[in-house]
Amino acid sequence: MSGRMRTARRAGLVLLGALTLTQLQGCFLLGAAAVGGTALVATDRRTTGSQLEDQTIQIKAASRISQALGGQGSVSVNSYNQQVLLTGQVPSAALKQLAAQVAADVPNVKSVANEIEIGMNESLTDQANDTYLTSKVRAAFIDDKALYSQAFMITTCDGVVYLQGLVTPAEGAEAAAVASGLSGVKKVVTLYQTISPAQLENNYSGQVSTPQPPPGNPPAASPKPSTP
Repeated sequence: MSGRMRTARRAGLVLLGALTLTQLQGCFLLGAAAVGGTALVATDRRTTGSQLEDQTIQIKAASRISQALGGQGSVSVNSYNQQVLLTGQVPSAALKQLAAQVAADVPNVKSVANEIEIGMNESLTDQANDTYLTSKVRAAFIDDKALYSQAFMITTCDGVVYLQGLVTPAEGAEAAAVASGLSGVKKVVTLYQTISPAQLENNYSGQVSTPQPPPGNPPAASPKPSTP
């Protein structure tokens, strides 16, 4: 086996392992740092310190919630810039409230969006569908030239797509519209942390998307200088 083939195989195994870890609690996440790696850290709008803090929050909150619930229900924890999103299912409103309180008590958590549903856990088929939808949304964001796809963290649970990120109002609206238009998506919930166009230009100059002209309307050619 050539060195190139070994490298590709190794990368595939790492990606598979990382994707498997993100699905252990049911709902499926795919964000700028979901599979790790130096390149993904560099292209994320969060600082490196914030990304590391989010990983710490996710691990601590998931562990503490699991202990508090005593094996009842299935709750996923995703943190973006210290904003925690809880998704999944629990059998009662009291357990839903308990999970939120446990997450809020984790150090450095700024806010908690409690989107846990009361009911039975998702089936394996539903989980597979969430995985597919999250990948589908990510691919659509990559294809949309008006979006910087790595600015968004995407979580799907029971067909509902949750969007987090540091984005401008225009970016947020475009992303929500794109995700809402995909087949299979029941609803889109936005949990953005908004930045201004000036902040985007000044702080993330390498991540400004270039809007493309609409089909059939090529940009006008520059007028030729007249000859004397």
